[in-house]
Amino acid sequence: MTQEFESNQYDRIYAEGGTQKIYDLPYRDSGYYPLFREVARTLRARGTQAVLEVGCGTGGLAHLLQDEGRVKYRGFDFSRVAVERASVRVGRPNLFFVGDARDAANYLDTYDAIVCTEVLEHIEADLEVIAKWPSGVDCVCSVPNFHADNHVRFFRSEGEVRSRYGKLLDIERVVRVKKPFLGDISWGSHVRALRWNRYRPSRLAEILGLSSFEAAGGWFVFSGRRRPAPD
Repeated sequence: MTQEFESNQYDRIYAEGGTQKIYDLPYRDSGYYPLFREVARTLRARGTQAVLEVGCGTGGLAHLLQDEGRVKYRGFDFSRVAVERASVRVGRPNLFFVGDARDAANYLDTYDAIVCTEVLEHIEADLEVIAKWPSGVDCVCSVPNFHADNHVRFFRSEGEVRSRYGKLLDIERVVRVKKPFLGDISWGSHVRALRWNRYRPSRLAEILGLSSFEAAGGWFVFSGRRRPAPD
């Protein structure tokens, strides 16, 4: 079984930039961009005014939300390096702090929505984390449908997502977001990949996004509200 990573392991990953330097890319060029867009779209649909992001990473989603200029934002991560990178990316260090998702003290800010993407699959105590979120707060989360070295779990269906998190969250919507084949989805990166793989039809199909959600991998983005804590 995959072991949960420690903060120093994530410090090293973020310092190195990840595969294809994905954590250093502008958010529009990042393979996470489809995920970020879906989260931002969900927040707009829910009329969110203020967001707390649990696991902000290097600030890709924060940067998108700041560019849109619609919501008040704060975010934290337990990787010191990630928080430093996010602060530099957005240019507003006051928006970020180092904190552990398992510490209830990190949820005392004022906000009407929690965003938690690329987090719950990495920690054994995912349910304990959600249990610390305030009752009634809007929640927008994601979990993957694929395995990775730092994933302690992944999900094969919307039903599995609802089964694990439905007791804590009143899940109103689950959306599939397909993961791009390339970590760098910039135009130049696509052109190079298409040229290098022009004689490999199956790889071309993957680059062009023609694979199924199951084959390509992706995220289940689910949204709803934190259920009231039991008396």
